Amino acid sequence: MKKLALSMRVTEASNYFEKRNSLAYDYIDFFESIGFLVIQIPNNTNRIKDYIKELNVDGIVLTGGNNVDPKLYGGKEELESVYHERDTREQQLVEIAKEKGIPLLGVCRGFHYVNVYFEGSIYHDVKNHVAKNHKLISEKALLSGLDTNSYHNQAIFRENLAKNLISIAHTEDGVIEAFVHESYKIMGIQWHPERHSTEQDKELILDFFNK
Repeated sequence: MKKLALSMRVTEASNYFEKRNSLAYDYIDFFESIGFLVIQIPNNTNRIKDYIKELNVDGIVLTGGNNVDPKLYGGKEELESVYHERDTREQQLVEIAKEKGIPLLGVCRGFHYVNVYFEGSIYHDVKNHVAKNHKLISEKALLSGLDTNSYHNQAIFRENLAKNLISIAHTEDGVIEAFVHESYKIMGIQWHPERHSTEQDKELILDFFNK
C-alpha cells in the first residue's frame, strides 16, 4: 500500500489557548478510499526529513486551510489565519519532493503555496468563486468538463502563475484550476476532491501518484 504524507491545518483552540494541528476527516476518507495510507505531518515538527525517510513515503499532499503569508510573494494584504510554521514546513516538503523525486500534490491552499514557492503570486478577492461549482476547460480528458467545487476568494490567473508551472485546466473566466511543473512531478489543483469526490477526481489522483 502506498503511503501519502499530508500537511495539516493550524487551528487555535481558544478555550485552551493553544495551537493544534488538524486535518478534516474528509482527507482520510478520500485517500483511504482509493487505496492510500495517510501519514499526517505536524506543523511544529523539526524532523520533516525523518518522517519522509523513516516512513518510506510514496507521495506528499499539501492540503487546504489557512492562508499563505502574502510577504512570501511581495503582497501587502493583511490576512487572518497566516502561520509562519506552516509555510516553513510546506517549504521543506516541496524541497524534499524535488530532491527525492517524490510526487507532490497541492490542494487549494497547497495549490497556492506551490505557486508561491516557485515565485508566483496570488490574486485576492476573486469574484464568483465562493460556494460555486465550475466546469473545467482543458485539453486533458480527465479534466475536460470536470465539475469542480470552489471554496476560495483567492485565485491564480496567468499573470500570477510561476514561470515554470504549466496551466492544464482553467475556468471560463480565466482562473487557473490545475497546473503541473515543467520538470518535477508536482501538480496543483484549486478545488477540494475530498469534499465532493467524483470518479474523475479519483482517477486523476490515482493517475498522478501511480504513474
